[in-house]
Amino acid sequence: MLSLGGDAVNVPVAILGNGVSGYSCAFQLAKRGITPLLIGPGPVVDRPPLSKQALTDGAPVLLATEDKLAEKGIDRLDGEVVAVDLELRQAHVRTAEGLRIVSAEHLVIALGLAYDVLPFDGAAETIVSATPAGARALAAELETPRDVIVVGGGLVGVETAVTLASTVHTVRILDIEQRPLHRLHEPIPSLAEGYLDELGVGFVGGVRIEEVRSVGERREVRTSTHGVLSTDVVVAATGGRPVRLLGLDGVAWPAEVDAGMRLPGHEKVYVIGDLAAPVHVRHGRLPMPHWDMAIRTGELAASTIAGESAVLDHPPYWWSEIGSHRLSEFGVAAEATSWSSEDGLHIGRDQHGDVVAVLLVDQPRRVREARTLLAGERHSVS
Repeated sequence: MLSLGGDAVNVPVAILGNGVSGYSCAFQLAKRGITPLLIGPGPVVDRPPLSKQALTDGAPVLLATEDKLAEKGIDRLDGEVVAVDLELRQAHVRTAEGLRIVSAEHLVIALGLAYDVLPFDGAAETIVSATPAGARALAAELETPRDVIVVGGGLVGVETAVTLASTVHTVRILDIEQRPLHRLHEPIPSLAEGYLDELGVGFVGGVRIEEVRSVGERREVRTSTHGVLSTDVVVAATGGRPVRLLGLDGVAWPAEVDAGMRLPGHEKVYVIGDLAAPVHVRHGRLPMPHWDMAIRTGELAASTIAGESAVLDHPPYWWSEIGSHRLSEFGVAAEATSWSSEDGLHIGRDQHGDVVAVLLVDQPRRVREARTLLAGERHSVS
């Protein structure tokens, strides 16, 4: 393993972020005989920790142990990146031993999203579930059956609520919107409503929260629309934002990287994962953060660093497990101008009639079929 031996170190590749995209990049570089330095606080884990295990026992999904990293040829620095100098390709890292300055020939930014407390009074009384620390705090609160309010009806909120309701807890979702998963196309919001009903999860839309306060061992969610809602635990699940970091304030997120994941204007600096808007050979620019895309962009950056030619041509893909149900979507739904149900598949077509998205609902055996539909012949555009 790497020995810092002081306040500064020089490495061939520094990867800032030890989540899915950072680990993917590090793993691929190590396979090519390039030793990367993977930088991030705590264990190398999946983020956000939405699995049933993570939410109920506070143990996020581990991507690799320290021994496995060493075995694969990946160096590791346990610390928090506090500043970045893009011109010098340097990262300032706060560790338990003090500040370290890492200079790299290649600098990979894989910092992901930050999950903050909510913007209202008493937000400190809520638990942000989408972080390893939040998952541990939530597990500690859920050792006995509890009444839980989840603030946020997006994918993170719905998955969290359904996971908790599948055990022994009573769960409600609060959102300012009137339906769960409202940002997604039909039939996804309708399906989500049905899934929530199956498990007895209450969804309350149109809620404007003003304050959360502790009253004895309970929490009160005070709203301007629905009065005071009492509960045991309040979970904040309203999604993430790009990390704010000294030296990166001038970058527009998600960063519109080139085909090799390079940050324009900065030689040998790469952005991957949730912070990147990569270029797909068919669909163009993809501001589409998801676990699968985190892996792909990490692999692509590693190929570029290794001097190999590679492009992003894997069909865009996201999936969500909502209780016993699984939604899987291939392609880019935003490109669809019409949707139809064909042989049990939800198919989105663009203005030329080409298939641009396929939604599978509880149909894991039809993945190849969905990909084949996306790869079919397309109309030429003059």
